[in-house]
Amino acid sequence: MPFWQQVNNRWLKSFDGIKLHWCFYKVSEHAPLVVISPGRIEAALKYQEVIWELAQAGISCAVLDHRGQGESERMTTNPHQGHVEKFSDFIGDFEVFNEAVSDVFPLASRRCLLGHSMGGTIAALYMHNRDGGYEEMLLSSPMFSINTAGIPVSVAKSIISAGAWLNKHLMPNRPWYFLGMKGYQPVEFNKNELTHSKNRYRVFRELYQLQPEVQLGGPTFNWLHEALIACDKASSGSLSIACPVTLFQAGSDSVVTAEGQDRFVMYNEATKVIIEGARHELLMESDRYRQPLMSKLLSINE
Repeated sequence: MPFWQQVNNRWLKSFDGIKLHWCFYKVSEHAPLVVISPGRIEAALKYQEVIWELAQAGISCAVLDHRGQGESERMTTNPHQGHVEKFSDFIGDFEVFNEAVSDVFPLASRRCLLGHSMGGTIAALYMHNRDGGYEEMLLSSPMFSINTAGIPVSVAKSIISAGAWLNKHLMPNRPWYFLGMKGYQPVEFNKNELTHSKNRYRVFRELYQLQPEVQLGGPTFNWLHEALIACDKASSGSLSIACPVTLFQAGSDSVVTAEGQDRFVMYNEATKVIIEGARHELLMESDRYRQPLMSKLLSINE
């Protein structure tokens, strides 16, 4: 039986009734566990290679599809819109998800939380003032400040805030895409900003073509508005995280910026690993850029 067919799929209702999808692979009752909080647009199925590698090393894994993406319930009538009402909804979802994970993995010998990009912001905010049962947190290109394409951050925030306000007051039941954003569009490899790996990029796009229900396009004004607030909170020094944190920073990241990550590292006494030349998607990168993070993940079973 192909490995991915051995992965268990589950659904749960979040605190407000939203239906969330998650999946897991259980090596054994006492095997260490990696819990993954994916980035924006990412579906759990995008982590097939990672879950397989962990399994070969004797490590169990669980992945959540955040609300509005993957196989979880969408937040607007347009399934391609990346939208959220409040960023705190993601945190509430993650709390419910963790309860479900604890029920399935009550005897895991060690638990590691991995957050990528937006999922890193969610993971960091979730871990504030709680141990969550995790011995360690790894952050992959976490979204603690967003690339505003040369526009001063203060100006970008004003534009986004104004757009979100207008949308809520003029058409409250119809979220607007941010300027220039639209539905899912597969970008050619030579124009992508995510990875140097042609094969991993091809597999990612093929998976999304085979399962179009997981496709997601650009964000709405309100998603960006809430994301910027969450970035500021995560990098402001107001968090109290009990477990050790290692942050992996992609040296050639054009999606998020290093400033917020550097502030987070300073305030939280985290360990920072800079991977020079790497693009945003470290776990989808070429092997030489991907290996530092994978080696750290696999080390939880040493």
